[in-house]
Amino acid sequence: MKRAFYFVVFVALCVLLGCGGGRKPIKTDYVEGIITYKDAPVSSASVNFSPVQSGVGHPAYGFTDSAGAYRIQTFLGAPDRGTTPGEYIVSVSKSEGVSTGRFTADEDGNRFEEYDTRSLLPEIYSSAATSPLRATVTAGGPNKFDFELVDKP
Repeated sequence: MKRAFYFVVFVALCVLLGCGGGRKPIKTDYVEGIITYKDAPVSSASVNFSPVQSGVGHPAYGFTDSAGAYRIQTFLGAPDRGTTPGEYIVSVSKSEGVSTGRFTADEDGNRFEEYDTRSLLPEIYSSAATSPLRATVTAGGPNKFDFELVDKP
């Protein structure tokens, strides 16, 4: 569900910004890491880096693979090439659809089951406003940030 949201945001930004429109990507520093929870890798999670200070750094995002590994990128940088130096708040989220037991119908009478979303990780990590995770990206690196999520940080 959240992955679809980030895709829609990405497409909207591409339309507004023209997907680069011949612009050269900004210079970024490679950022990677591993996300674990309960001593296991977290797959298919969204990882977001939000600058601590406005105007210092560029927001960046990525997704974890089956080993919990992630690489981030900015909207203005090259794919999987990190972000600009600065201090960041790191948020991590993963959710799944849960059946509500309710159904709805479209104008043609086709019935569809309704779903709610449920977080699979502690909620505190899902937002830059509440996440205790921090990373300082440095020019030239290394910029490897591994995070072990816990139930009660």
